[in-house]
Amino acid sequence: MINIRLFAGLLPLLIFLGCNKGPKVISSSTELSNSEQSTGIFDSKVSVPTTASLQDGAESMHSVKVLEVLPTERYVYLNVIENNNEFWIATRKQEVKEGETYLYKGGLLKTNFESKEHNRIFEKIYLVSNIVLDNHGLEHNHPILENPSDSDQKPNTEKKEKIEIAGSISISELLNNKQKYAGKTIQISGECVKINPNIMGRNWIHLKDGSRDDYDIVITTDVNVPEGHIVTFSGIVALDKDFGAGYKYDIIIENGKVIN
Repeated sequence: MINIRLFAGLLPLLIFLGCNKGPKVISSSTELSNSEQSTGIFDSKVSVPTTASLQDGAESMHSVKVLEVLPTERYVYLNVIENNNEFWIATRKQEVKEGETYLYKGGLLKTNFESKEHNRIFEKIYLVSNIVLDNHGLEHNHPILENPSDSDQKPNTEKKEKIEIAGSISISELLNNKQKYAGKTIQISGECVKINPNIMGRNWIHLKDGSRDDYDIVITTDVNVPEGHIVTFSGIVALDKDFGAGYKYDIIIENGKVIN
């Protein structure tokens, strides 16, 4: 017969051991398609870098230099170095260049991870939702910036011809009356002077219209617009928007749809 007093004394210890799981580490994994289903770290609905468990259980911003790129049909494996520590990460397929520095937040550690496409096993690899170039709206050695859109504005003395489309609000008007347009759907036109594609599940379009030559407005969209193309968007004005990973804007236009 079980000693009731002994069982009562052990119960708190059993509860503690059951709850204290520690950092999440997944062993003996095969292929990213399985990881996508089991962890959700590559969930297409995730719009910002996932802050999943790191090996040390902490959330932190990582700045890594890419040493080697191994692409697959849907994902890309990256051999990176951070503070003299060399390791592998995997993220959704995108253009990644060797020698460039990228930022990411969080990560999920997997051990003994097999890649059938490359016929190799990674002893340790981190699954990362999104990575971004460190110079997209960021300054080197300053991963979290107050307003990355401001840092994108390099001194430019070139005077652009004004782009005026019927029904479109000028960038100058928008910036001078942010509160008036906050949360509203507006129409805006301009020349695409820069595009950062496929970051956090969207494209980041930078427009200038000649009304404010020292500033380009950023629009998030699923449309790919070539640089130099004049385009008209409709979208929702958002203020003080923080997407994480240094993507923080005083003003931005979201869910952009091309009108013409």
